[in-house]
Amino acid sequence: MIEFEKEYLNYIKANGVGKNDKVASSPKSYISYLNSVSKLLNKNISPEIISNMDDIKSILKNLNGRRRPSTLNNYQSALKQYLFFLETKN
Repeated sequence: MIEFEKEYLNYIKANGVGKNDKVASSPKSYISYLNSVSKLLNKNISPEIISNMDDIKSILKNLNGRRRPSTLNNYQSALKQYLFFLETKN
């Protein structure tokens, strides 16, 4: 589960995430990436687990070896956008 999912989706759409991608559903891919991270960690994606870049690095370190590097890069992009989104909420 992603806390503030709808707001996050609106944020990434408004900030042009994926606008140059060939796949029209790119912003929804970010939701999918975060849901995958949530399932792998067995934790909700929320401000409690993502409050800075060190948290993201820790999550990715935990997932290293469990997914391909290209998938981890996708997760990292989505996690960073979530962090940036949270920063705009404060």
